[in-house]
Amino acid sequence: MDTINWILPTIAQDLASGNSTLMVTSGFFYGMMVGHVIVGPLSDMIGKKKTMVVGFIICIIGAAIGSQAGGLGGLIAARLLQGVGGAAASNAARAVGGDAGKGRKSAMALTFMQIWSAAIPIILPLSGKWVGNSFGWPAIFWLQAAICGILCILVLIFVRETSEISGKGCVKRITGEVKSCLATPEYVFFVLCFAFNMATFFLYSGSMSVAMVTELGMDNNHYANVYAWGAVAMTIFAFLGRTFVAPKVNPSVIIRALNAVQIAFAVFFAAAFLGNFADWHYMQYMLWILPAVQGIVLPVAMAQVMNASGKATGTGAAFMGFVQYLFSSITTTILATVKEGGSVGQYIGIMMVVTAGCSFIFCVMGKRALLKKDPNAII
Repeated sequence: MDTINWILPTIAQDLASGNSTLMVTSGFFYGMMVGHVIVGPLSDMIGKKKTMVVGFIICIIGAAIGSQAGGLGGLIAARLLQGVGGAAASNAARAVGGDAGKGRKSAMALTFMQIWSAAIPIILPLSGKWVGNSFGWPAIFWLQAAICGILCILVLIFVRETSEISGKGCVKRITGEVKSCLATPEYVFFVLCFAFNMATFFLYSGSMSVAMVTELGMDNNHYANVYAWGAVAMTIFAFLGRTFVAPKVNPSVIIRALNAVQIAFAVFFAAAFLGNFADWHYMQYMLWILPAVQGIVLPVAMAQVMNASGKATGTGAAFMGFVQYLFSSITTTILATVKEGGSVGQYIGIMMVVTAGCSFIFCVMGKRALLKKDPNAII
């Protein structure tokens, strides 16, 4: 996503598709949503390692289709296919975090993962910018194919299979685990808390280029640089969160405090567009705030979900991914329907207020449900 979203305004110009170009991002989210439903049972049938390899192959096929697509429909189909493939690695990585321990231990483990997942996007928009400027935006899909090919080789060489492969009977077991998770109130509430946090973040990472470039006139290449600096901020704060915050502060306190920061950010962002004083010259620095906050809050929110899922970490991660991308695809689809002359930036700000506010509410509800079951829980 980070290699191509910066250039969506240019794609919109080339295809004369306007704000509906954001369906390219929605297509990826819908694919990730469907993919997480498939990945859970599949990883138990054939193992996580093989599932990840299959996922990378699907991503490469999607990239090949995207590079040859001559219209918006082909691009959306390609990104949907890539989303299905991308769900495999995402689900496997999150499931591991649930085995690290409870409370702060799990938060620290997943924050360590967040450091790396934040650091890689520093490179991706810059490499996408170089390829896109040198060879045209369709060539970015070949960059994606190369990245997935390298990752596939690394998985085959270095990753050990850790799943207990259940075979055909896993579907029945997975169904039982899903029912068990959904019957656990704190799990459901924490899933919703995490999903709304991710929807807040994807409103930034998936759609912000349209607001800043198309509406405010920022140069496309400059936006790619700003996005990369946002990834730097996310990496630094993920490290600070793991070192100084997660070991000392209870997870729910971290989430609620940072949700309040997100809401304040979103209110100002929406007001800037509504009041016609939005200007990319100063707002570009605001785009470092949200990823910095998310560098701390996302892994902590994820840890709460994986802790509440009990032993069903793979299933717990799969359902969490499904809900996360369901919400994210809805928000970007809404943005894609904004008609010409309407303000995408305005809607981004308003929806961020809603998503961050919902995260805050469900964090509180999850905390109450967990303390009712275990008064000694670290929450």
